[in-house]
Amino acid sequence: MEMDAMWEKIKKNLKDGAAMSMEKIEEYTKIGKLKVEEMSAKRKIERNYIDAGERVYELIHEGKGSGVADDLVIRKSVENISSLKDELTVIAQKIKDISEVVNDQESEEEEVNSI
Repeated sequence: MEMDAMWEKIKKNLKDGAAMSMEKIEEYTKIGKLKVEEMSAKRKIERNYIDAGERVYELIHEGKGSGVADDLVIRKSVENISSLKDELTVIAQKIKDISEVVNDQESEEEEVNSI
């Protein structure tokens, strides 16, 4: 009788461990995808900075430097950069939220293992 109870407990613990592992894998996958989005947004920001810088150079070289703030390319680059920075803030918050869930799960797992 005791042996059956022990095997049932072992099976239950294995199933619980596998379920926790799958949850962690899913969470880390979500974080990985968000990191890719983050890198993409950062590259787009960099590209917009480069485009704006090139345009500023062109305007100054042509003697139209005083109209930099009114230039459509410059204004569009600034808008894109602002939008992308907002996107980065949202992504960072999502990563933080998911990381907190993973850390909470790890804490729960440590509590279960210590019992």
